[in-house]
Amino acid sequence: MSHHTWNYQAALREAGYRVTPQREVIMDVICDAGRRLTAQEVCDAVRERTPATNPATVYRNLHFLTDRKLLRVIERQGRSLYVLGGPSQPHHHLACRVCGAETEIPGSTTEALFADLLRDYGFEVEDDHLVLHGTCAACREA
Repeated sequence: MSHHTWNYQAALREAGYRVTPQREVIMDVICDAGRRLTAQEVCDAVRERTPATNPATVYRNLHFLTDRKLLRVIERQGRSLYVLGGPSQPHHHLACRVCGAETEIPGSTTEALFADLLRDYGFEVEDDHLVLHGTCAACREA
């Protein structure tokens, strides 16, 4: 998904926040990358575009944009990776620990589980992104 296909600026303004140049360049960097980026990769790319940007500003804005669900953080092998958030459908991933392959599955796959957790434990799942680690069929057969 591209940040150009949804109006994140309007979402920020409606919530009473400013659209700063730093926030815009961070969104551009993550969108243009076409892949998940670490905070350091985002910081490096932002500083290539705007060398005067302080790294602390990048990190602070990554947290800000994540808190407002404009970005999402995905934990992979002990690393935090940033991807675009926004008006996407909930989905999850099956991640193979052997070959690293990922399979995206729809959010509807976990609806019954989440309902059971609420009913049985009073626990309401708020995340719309879940990663299940295991071994894919190809690696199990090998």
